Amino acid sequence: MRYPALIIFVLLVSLTGCSRQQSATPSLTPQEKTLQTHQAAAADALSQAMQLMHDGEFLDADAALESLNQALELDPTLSSARYYRAALFLETHRYDEALQDVNRLLEAKPDHIKGHYTRGVLLLQTGDLSGAARDFSKVIKTDPTIAEVYVKRGLCYDGLGRGDEAIDDYTHALALNPAHLNANFRRGLAYMALEQYEPAFRDLSQAFILDSENSQIIMTRAQVAMKLGKFDAAISALTRAVALEPNRSTLQALLADAFAGAENMPKAIATVHRAIQLAETQGDEAMARLYRQQLDSYRHPVTP
Repeated sequence: MRYPALIIFVLLVSLTGCSRQQSATPSLTPQEKTLQTHQAAAADALSQAMQLMHDGEFLDADAALESLNQALELDPTLSSARYYRAALFLETHRYDEALQDVNRLLEAKPDHIKGHYTRGVLLLQTGDLSGAARDFSKVIKTDPTIAEVYVKRGLCYDGLGRGDEAIDDYTHALALNPAHLNANFRRGLAYMALEQYEPAFRDLSQAFILDSENSQIIMTRAQVAMKLGKFDAAISALTRAVALEPNRSTLQALLADAFAGAENMPKAIATVHRAIQLAETQGDEAMARLYRQQLDSYRHPVTP
């Protein structure tokens, strides 16, 4: 008989302890209950917005913005919603609103790397190159394995006249991703600005391999080729560019210069004539005037 009595005693003690624990748990105040409700609803609104994202972009920007607005109205501290709304504002060129959101995000979370990257892109877009470079540097310090961040900081350094540092950043990017088109092209431009034409030609040639139908790459590479006396290479590339954009007068004029450099003056004169005709047809008298001066230099070369 002792054992049943003991069991009953233990059960009573256990139940008493449970009731004490339960009664010791403080109940939520009305304000806390409201906060919890708002936070849950904000999380649901954020989830609705994220369901509209595919491959890093919102499929329906207006619907996503509506959900993100709702999430932040319910919970202004929801950093994910703040970040995605800033990114959405940036994507839709609402730069002032994007900057407000990302600044507020970084005030609350100074180590938010995606926030620094987004602000860097935003500042680069709006011309604050020093500020953008600082944000990209913070990203690189945390994660030095993202080629695109080096390219973007290189663009900042280029714009600030810090060509050597820009080349270093493009070189870092290419070490991470040798097939990065913009890194090859931009490093070629940076070398070109420093009049280092051999490395410029190598980089621009690699960019041309990656995108052989990009007329800007073709034109720039041809200009460097002519600086190096590689007129045949310039003629070949520019002939391709003209085939891609036959109505672009600047391509015709540059091709004429390549023919002139190769001492094929009949073709140089015929090609610059086409440039003049195109400019006149397009109503661009200023360019037509420049091309006539180019033609005159072919017909009456200055003797050194």
